[in-house]
Amino acid sequence: MDKRKVRTAVLVVFTILIFGLSCYICVVGLQNINMERRLSQIRQNDTSYDTVKVNSSVNEIVSDSAKIIFKIKYDKSGELNIEKEESAGKLTGKKKSEVEKIYKSVGYKVQKFSAKEVILVKDVDKYAPDKYVLGIKDGAIAIYKTDKQGNMFIENEKRDITHIKTSRLKQEDIRLLTKGDKYFQCNTREEAEARLEDYE
Repeated sequence: MDKRKVRTAVLVVFTILIFGLSCYICVVGLQNINMERRLSQIRQNDTSYDTVKVNSSVNEIVSDSAKIIFKIKYDKSGELNIEKEESAGKLTGKKKSEVEKIYKSVGYKVQKFSAKEVILVKDVDKYAPDKYVLGIKDGAIAIYKTDKQGNMFIENEKRDITHIKTSRLKQEDIRLLTKGDKYFQCNTREEAEARLEDYE
């Protein structure tokens, strides 16, 4: 009687194992078939398809139809603006590391890299162009204007340098006004004047 129970238990275990293994093989097989179908569709839709490209962008190269987008990030406000767009040109056939090397000397970093699009970003310690910003001039809060490159200047010293002295401000406010913050960047003079009310 004990031998029959042992044989039955062993038979049940083997049956479960064989059934489980069969299910596993079927599932993996179906996944591989689906993957092959997807890869086949990619090959049909993309004439520049390359198996290395699917697995890694390290070996990806810029195609001759790629778009190169240059952006500037204005650190004082955190604003990111497109500076210009151009076709691949001399970058055609270059890898990411080569593109980085070319533009590193002029301050650009690669933000996005693919065969079809390369985005290069340059960080500048400025506010965005053509804005009004609050800052400090001669120990007082002042309203600055930024030119097309983001350089700050005062349009009218009598009007734009306020009577609000930095000696009345908290250290954190002085730090933010000196370092810059997106709160202090305004589209119009009226907005900038409204910001001054916080300090009066």
